Amino acid sequence: MTGSSPQPRITATHVSIFVAALSLCTAMYQGYLNTQAVGVFSRDVTHRETMRSCREAVEYFMEAELRIRRLASANRSIYGEKEISELAFDARRTVMRFAAVATYLANFNAAKLREPYTAITRDLETLVTSAQSGGPADTGAVETKFYALNENCVASVTPTR
Repeated sequence: MTGSSPQPRITATHVSIFVAALSLCTAMYQGYLNTQAVGVFSRDVTHRETMRSCREAVEYFMEAELRIRRLASANRSIYGEKEISELAFDARRTVMRFAAVATYLANFNAAKLREPYTAITRDLETLVTSAQSGGPADTGAVETKFYALNENCVASVTPTR
């Protein structure tokens, strides 16, 4: 056997280096998977919170509209000034709840949507003041504005594929 080349031998050092490289690759892959999982959970929480806020905005808007109409239709000869003030307070409180949720939603949307949310809140406040003084409470214009923003809310919650 004079002309043969020596066979490379696998030593314990080679095995250790191979196992260490395999462990490093596994750790990197697990880190990648954990990062992806955190991203999925984060998007899910954001989606759920936005959906909950959209639902609350609709509830508070409808409740505010109901209370404003009730205040406007309150018979001044039956209700005293105290009862009218209480109805107005309840209507204002509901409008402020809507304003809080609308502000929360506006903060997570484009800047161009902040003004319409604020405008709806101001319109509702104006309607409460008008209804409290015995004036009309036509909510049609505010409803139109709100439904346009509600479409945006629905679009922001609808998952894209």
